[in-house]
Amino acid sequence: MRKRLLGIVVCAVVTAASCQKSTGSPAPPAATEPGTSAEPSPAPESNLAANQVLRIDTNLEPPTLDPTLAADATSVVVLRALHGGLTTLDKDSRVVPELAKSWDVSPDGKMITFHLRDARYSNGDPIVAGDLVYSWRRLADPRTAAPYSYVMADIAGGPELQAMAGANPGPTDAAIDVALENLGVSAPDARTFVVHLNRPATYSLSAVTLWVFAPLQESWITSKNATEAANYVSSGPFVLDAWAHDSEIVLKPNPYWWGDVKPTLTEIDMSIVTEPTAQQAAYEAGEIDMVGTPGPDVQRVRTDPVLGTEYREENQPAVNFYSFNNYEDPNVASHAKPGPTANRDFRIAFTQTIDKQALIDATYAGLGRIANSVIMPGIPGYQPDLNPYPFDLASARQHMDKALAALGVNSVAELGKLTLGYPSGHDNEPGVAFLAEAWRQAFGLETEQIGSDFSVFLTQRQLGEYAISWDAWGADYPHASNQLSGLFTCRGGNNDAQYCNPAFDALLVQAAAEPDQDKQVAIYKEAQTLLMTDAPILPLRFRVTSYEVKPYVSGLTVTPADTELPGDAHFETIQILKH
Repeated sequence: MRKRLLGIVVCAVVTAASCQKSTGSPAPPAATEPGTSAEPSPAPESNLAANQVLRIDTNLEPPTLDPTLAADATSVVVLRALHGGLTTLDKDSRVVPELAKSWDVSPDGKMITFHLRDARYSNGDPIVAGDLVYSWRRLADPRTAAPYSYVMADIAGGPELQAMAGANPGPTDAAIDVALENLGVSAPDARTFVVHLNRPATYSLSAVTLWVFAPLQESWITSKNATEAANYVSSGPFVLDAWAHDSEIVLKPNPYWWGDVKPTLTEIDMSIVTEPTAQQAAYEAGEIDMVGTPGPDVQRVRTDPVLGTEYREENQPAVNFYSFNNYEDPNVASHAKPGPTANRDFRIAFTQTIDKQALIDATYAGLGRIANSVIMPGIPGYQPDLNPYPFDLASARQHMDKALAALGVNSVAELGKLTLGYPSGHDNEPGVAFLAEAWRQAFGLETEQIGSDFSVFLTQRQLGEYAISWDAWGADYPHASNQLSGLFTCRGGNNDAQYCNPAFDALLVQAAAEPDQDKQVAIYKEAQTLLMTDAPILPLRFRVTSYEVKPYVSGLTVTPADTELPGDAHFETIQILKH
């Protein structure tokens, strides 16, 4: 949820080898023409229902539908339907053309030239290369304060702009404008977009599948109330027809959609119901067509004669964890007085107190596998044997004794209650209660459990207002850089733990520039080992998504880019069959 919070379908369903394909090489071959991605075969027209409406639930109110500012799963589900990027991922994790009909990479791997197809926005205006220059500069501009601005680090001039974001005193507007002019993006003509890289980052073509790299029309995004339905301008297969805040979002086909697969759906109705039990009830009542099965209902649904036939499980490139506040970002005002979680032994003690399998069994119906790191299974760099701090109550108490001595107190009671923040609803309470009780039993330490509205929680977590906070990360693209850069780098846009270790950052820079794939993966493993040894977070489980889908919902294209429900990155391939 901060970071593209949750992601859904997997690289674990694909092989590690296919994941490696998507990371590319220093100088990948030119792309093929659009239409090469493997998509489900459309159903014969005679099998289609007259009413082509898909009904789903977004789980939460999207905090924003501004592509540059979005960093949460709920917003991303909607944005992937509304905006088309230069490239996209197919069901086999391969990078395939979208807005870019082809591209060329220079021999040194440091320049990519994208050749754009003839495309238009939902208002009929042409999409031109200059729009990409604008949107990428907007993403890099420190005044925008985009959570994903760190993805511009590989672009020539990107690091200089990122340094401005943390400068004290801050740069002048004139200095920022000059730096933006020098950013390594240009538009020689309306159909040609050129990107200059600092280094031959092998994952660049995968990275540009992100929603933040989509073209934006400046006259639209800078207008008043731009993201409201009446004013919205999209470049993807759907348009924002209605947005009744905290109630419903309605999408309809974009009449100017330029993609090869035209939507069969005439409407997508997205209700906004935050309680999983209410979503499940709506599904069973026939009011929605897909639903994430709540943990407490999994066993019942599995054995139900009807629901059991509609139940599915998908490995997911996503990890659930809790972030300790490491208090290492001097820009956060609340860090003037560091708390106990700034102490490494304290964090280790809290980590070793948790029986992760017991937590998974108790709160996730046994779904998922224990996570002791952040790079996910199926992604090169995954380390199944990395576990520096296993469940061990005796060791946990020893580390707590060391922490208390360093903190200058005699008992945990002198620390007072630790704030434990989480987004209320959506099945988060059982996990929070499990952790709080484990820490209370082991150390007698009490927590103040603070459940907040999702958007409020995201803001408070980023401001460092909790000692410990719920967290999760879903792979935006199948590469180790996406699980480490920006999440744990100093001042990273999604660094909720406020962790900062220059040695870790240096390893990521080294890995990004390493053209040899095996050597690159080895460096990412070294970085992850350093990260987990520092214990800035408490990883819990690699996720398995349990969901139900009506048998008349056809054409799901399951990809690693899916966010909440399998197939939600490519709504345009979904069809409703007669039923």
